Amino acid sequence: MECPERCWSVWRCIDCTLSRPVCRRCMRHTHTQSPFHWIECWTGDSFRHAALWEVGTYVLVPHDGPKPICEGLEFQRGFLERLQINMDNEEELKLGRMRERWTSASASASSSASGPDEDAEMGDVEQDTWEQDNLSDAEFFKWLDASREQPEEVLDEFMDGEDAEDGERAEQDVRGFHPYLGAISGTGVHNADADAKRDLDAESHTRADADPAVDVIMPWTAPRRPGADALNNTYVRALHVNGIHHLAMVTCNCHGEDHVAMGLVASRLLPASFTHIQTLFTAPLMDYFRLCNLELKALAYQFYQLICRLTRPIGNSKIVNLYNEFRRMSWLWRWMKKLKWAGYSHNKQDPLNPPAGSLANFCPTCPQPGRNLPQDWKNDPNRWVFRVLLTGDGNFKADHVRQKKDADVWLINGGGMFPKKDHYFAFLARAIEQFTKAPCENTFRAIQNALLASKACDLTGVVAMCCARHGCFVPNSLVDLFKGEQQKNIDFSFLQALRIIGIEIEQGVMLIYDIVCQYIIHLLDRIGVHLPTGLTIERAIDHLHVHAHKDDCFYRFITTFIPGAAICTGQILESLWSNLNAIPPTVRTATLPHRAEMLDDHCCDSNHKKMLAMTETLCSRHVTATATVSKSDAYFLNISSTVDAATQVAWEAEVKAAEANRAGNVQSMDVYAARVDDRLGVDMALALASASSTASAAAPGSPIELWMEYTLVVEETQIDIQDRVRRLGAHPDQDDLQLAERKRQTLTAMLVKLKRLQDNARVNGLSGGYKPAVEDNKGCFDEIGESPDDADANANADGDARGQHARESRQDLAAVEREVLTLPSNGNVAGDMGELEIRERVKQARRHINRLCDLIADILFQYSHVIRNAPWKSNRMDAQKRVKALHNDLSFNARIYARCQSRLMTLCCDEEILRVFRVLTREDLKASTEVLRPNKQGSSSVKLSWIWRTGHYHLFHPNEEAGADAESHAENVRHPDDADADPATLLEFKHVHWLRARALNHRWHEEVVFVTYEMQWTVCYFLHQCKQWQEGADDPDVSAGARSYAVRQVRRWRQFADGANLVFTRTTDHYLSPLHNQ
Repeated sequence: MECPERCWSVWRCIDCTLSRPVCRRCMRHTHTQSPFHWIECWTGDSFRHAALWEVGTYVLVPHDGPKPICEGLEFQRGFLERLQINMDNEEELKLGRMRERWTSASASASSSASGPDEDAEMGDVEQDTWEQDNLSDAEFFKWLDASREQPEEVLDEFMDGEDAEDGERAEQDVRGFHPYLGAISGTGVHNADADAKRDLDAESHTRADADPAVDVIMPWTAPRRPGADALNNTYVRALHVNGIHHLAMVTCNCHGEDHVAMGLVASRLLPASFTHIQTLFTAPLMDYFRLCNLELKALAYQFYQLICRLTRPIGNSKIVNLYNEFRRMSWLWRWMKKLKWAGYSHNKQDPLNPPAGSLANFCPTCPQPGRNLPQDWKNDPNRWVFRVLLTGDGNFKADHVRQKKDADVWLINGGGMFPKKDHYFAFLARAIEQFTKAPCENTFRAIQNALLASKACDLTGVVAMCCARHGCFVPNSLVDLFKGEQQKNIDFSFLQALRIIGIEIEQGVMLIYDIVCQYIIHLLDRIGVHLPTGLTIERAIDHLHVHAHKDDCFYRFITTFIPGAAICTGQILESLWSNLNAIPPTVRTATLPHRAEMLDDHCCDSNHKKMLAMTETLCSRHVTATATVSKSDAYFLNISSTVDAATQVAWEAEVKAAEANRAGNVQSMDVYAARVDDRLGVDMALALASASSTASAAAPGSPIELWMEYTLVVEETQIDIQDRVRRLGAHPDQDDLQLAERKRQTLTAMLVKLKRLQDNARVNGLSGGYKPAVEDNKGCFDEIGESPDDADANANADGDARGQHARESRQDLAAVEREVLTLPSNGNVAGDMGELEIRERVKQARRHINRLCDLIADILFQYSHVIRNAPWKSNRMDAQKRVKALHNDLSFNARIYARCQSRLMTLCCDEEILRVFRVLTREDLKASTEVLRPNKQGSSSVKLSWIWRTGHYHLFHPNEEAGADAESHAENVRHPDDADADPATLLEFKHVHWLRARALNHRWHEEVVFVTYEMQWTVCYFLHQCKQWQEGADDPDVSAGARSYAVRQVRRWRQFADGANLVFTRTTDHYLSPLHNQ
């Protein structure tokens, strides 16, 4: 093919779109402004990989000033171009000579292939050969092999052709290199090809030796990269998105050597040093890597290996290792980008000492005085909407391994998400820890200790604050943890968040924290001097963690019951951590500054993406809130219709008083709890009094009562041993067998003591000998909540009859745990002592029902809070072992209760007792999320197990036909299985659901108002940013480039404001546009 210059077209660019083969000169001219492309060169049979320096391309670094190309650069450019023109001509001559030889070879091959008769008919064979339009490469290389010793004769013979038409066709073929993509076939072709190339290469080298200025190597030969050009301009390495390139860097020092680096930066080329520049990084490469790191979580090492493979797909190990330079440059690039976005070209601040949080971004929607609030916001009737909602949480996966050498430079020390380390360490040095010894505190401290890192880590994680409604990290509030999640870490993060937001005391703040119930107690003692005087701090626990607390924490700290909280789950940080958790493992062994700035960049990017989607998010929330408000109103009216007006007035006054006193006395929120404890106690007392009206005198602590209590203890021990024997399976461990044997010995001693107590109580047993006791619900409660993997399943899964026989043999030998005890329910006690056993059985049943509820809640907590959030596999395995032990304990307590309930039925106790203690099934022991979310709208339509209304939890829910939605009839709101319940219990049941429906209804109404205000604040924030950049553009002292960037930022923020204002106006009529005041 031929290029526009009608020269040999053997060069092709593989990075240009719709590229075509061109000559050496055209390839150089078309890539003067694109020097970082890869090209290919035709070798006669295929394309080889080539670089642009082979065609004379170089990197010309202009000056950063009014005259980019000085006289020195212009001279170098002209000199180098003249030199390259000579090399272009030399290549054209050699390619032309090769074409001529190819043509002669074709003629020779045709002559040798023709027979005598054919020659006689055709006459001049040689001249007719040139008339062939399509000659094969095999013929061409055969001719090369035959005529390489006398090339001039063949050439003269070709040029002396008598047919002018044949000569024109041959000249056209020479220019076009007609069959350059033709297939190579035939015997000995490759050897002939190699010989021809060797001859031409030798000629080329001879010419080079004679004239060093013209060093032309034939295109099929991969040349060796020089170290400098003809003007001694050094060849440099340039890392681009498609690989590592080597090009001559043409510079001029007429403005001083220091200005070379500025010229490179102005050309979007980043030098790895400022003195002896050998490596350059392109701006597209650094931007591309940053996006890959943010979105794909790609490591610097992985990305550099990708660049190496793009440079040389085969044998990339020969490429120079620039990984350290690349990682350092990516660090500097992040820093420069943050300085640019923060307007450091306009505000003239010190980039090495930035103000706190000035290099980070925050939520555009949260109320921030001076940024997005109107001047008269303090006169607004809805003052509660200006309260700032913050949530804090720790992340133990962001730990860091202690390094021997960590002497690195902090570029963004205090300017981003992390605070200044000196300020943080000074606060920790004088901070105090005050524990409350609360039940919730003990539980969470044990979990925290289980998640602590090993001694190899100097940092165990991070803790952060973010806005609870939108999930934007607060700048300067991301702090490191050293010994777990301590109060002083949260204190500093909370104080930094208040300073960065610039909160005013009229606003108030709500802190949502998973253990705020014990964290808030001594808050003023710890950091009261640092807090603004008169600031009101509301406290709350998010919906995820509140169910792991004691019952009182639910009513006192759940956000659903707090006025002004709107619809806020509060634990939005969990979703942010899940997205960020892919980064901490990649920087566990990095230097502390690099780790901090990597996490800082990802947190800022998270806030940036939140801002870009804020307009759509607010519109979606408004649509959802508007649709839910109508349903919530109907649901609340339906529940209210079941209660008379006077009772509702009393309840309304009571809950309003509790909400008004909440700030000073959080215990007032206990009005949301079900007050049915005393009523159940009275009913049980009456039932027991009726049952014991004919009971024999048994004073508390009397011998007969001691005997009865100890008998039940022995019975539970028997069930425990039976449980363990059942779990042994066909092939038990020796340790398990020894443990079972020790427990049998203990049980034997207990039976001796029981016999002594029975004699002291003068209880006469009926004779009849011993016989094995029939176990109640045998195997019914094995491995509740898990797949059946107990001994019976293991023994019978494969029909192992021998294992079944061995297990039965062990049970026959273990007569001590199957011995029938002397009890009225067993029918082997003389006298009327059934009432005494009923009384003790009731105590036993209530105790184990409470234990079952606790175990179910603990199992659910282990799954949702420990296993899912465990930072290491060892923690998950420990938690799984804990869950297995809890399941075993659950099945054990279920068997004891089943034995107790069956004995109550045998003793024909009062019906009131059997209504409370019912038959237990496996379905009753399954954990339900409705237990942890009783305040969710529609949860009253879910039927929970009766055990949650018998123990100390007292969770009341109507049946499936209850008024869960707005269309159901209000009179259906009744307690399940309580059609004959007393009026007081039903009234209290309605009271609880009325309070929760009222609270949820108020929160949804607040949500509608909240979202409307947030729409205005978002547009005001965009306008504030527009104003800030406009001031930078109007500054007469800034450069032209900085002014242009500021103008572009003004236009961008204005587009954000106009676009959001238009969408909000179409979404709701209640939106008041701030643009009307412009």
